[in-house]
Amino acid sequence: MNIGILGATGHAGKAVALKLLSERAGTPVLFGRDPAKLEKLRESLQPLAPSNLETAILDVRDQDSLERAFRRIDFLVIALSSSENLPSVVSAALITGTDCLDILLCSREKRDFLESHEKLFKERGLSYITDGGYHPGIPGIMARRAEELSPGLHSVDVYGSFGINWGSKRFACETVADFLRELKSMDMSVLKDGQWQSSWKNIKRFDFCDGRGRKDCVAMGMDEMRLLGRHIPSLRNAGFYIAGFGQAIDWGVMPLSLGLLFLFPDAERQIARFFGLGVRMFGGEQEWAEMRLRGKGKSGSIDIAISYGDPYELTALPVVACIRQYADTPCRPGLWLQALYLDPSRFWADLEEMGVRLSITVNS
Repeated sequence: MNIGILGATGHAGKAVALKLLSERAGTPVLFGRDPAKLEKLRESLQPLAPSNLETAILDVRDQDSLERAFRRIDFLVIALSSSENLPSVVSAALITGTDCLDILLCSREKRDFLESHEKLFKERGLSYITDGGYHPGIPGIMARRAEELSPGLHSVDVYGSFGINWGSKRFACETVADFLRELKSMDMSVLKDGQWQSSWKNIKRFDFCDGRGRKDCVAMGMDEMRLLGRHIPSLRNAGFYIAGFGQAIDWGVMPLSLGLLFLFPDAERQIARFFGLGVRMFGGEQEWAEMRLRGKGKSGSIDIAISYGDPYELTALPVVACIRQYADTPCRPGLWLQALYLDPSRFWADLEEMGVRLSITVNS
């Protein structure tokens, strides 16, 4: 299966291409706008490929070039640095009948746009899977797996933490700006006694048992958590909580950047550069990614933990698992969330087979 990767030269796009090849889940077709970066990536991946890898220089604002490119592939992974040009991508996908999975940041704007096209996806027989990757992507399906193993859950909390060697990374300004926009409008909702409630007080201290100590974790509302009631009818309390970047960033660089963005919205690019500089200066050097679930219900309690050494690869591996299930599943047109599209038991088996460390403790 030929799998187009839009934004292939970005950190996440590279990881997806690498894992598709190393796990033999498909042949990546590399789409990007920089010819030199595309060729460098192609050369680095070619030894893993069974045949010559294809590339295409694409301007996501050029509808005709998108349509020509999509006719060469069987499936599209959208790994762009921003959702700004998603409308033109979706338009080309609808015209060419190309099924898609995006690993873009979740946002109200993205959700509203995709939901406005849900009817078209169904009419054209197109499957569009959104909120793919690590988070969003894993918390909801982690909760669904917990319900399979310990039925009748009434409480589920999921905690996430990751580290990146910020000094070694360079991010597109659009990526950082998109991230700041998400932070600015972040929904801090959790489910309490059957009602979704948003409050700046929705913060918990949590020990991931990784030797890094207890961390402040902030509630991050996600569609996949909000829709869990469809799969866990007994659920009364739930939330996803994400750990911060460290005190200097959490209490200094980040609030200052968000304050500046509020006061000077037209200076978004300059503020994004400032935030990126701050993260590189004060961010850590260790790389890791982990997630833990704590659940309680009529069957007892359950604890699920996953960890992996590279956060970008932990973003890519769920994409590979999703593509595997997509390839083996009859067409399901419409708009899906990755966490609700997949079969939980197979998803976790695939992740474990691909090297993700997984532990499950069920107490009756």
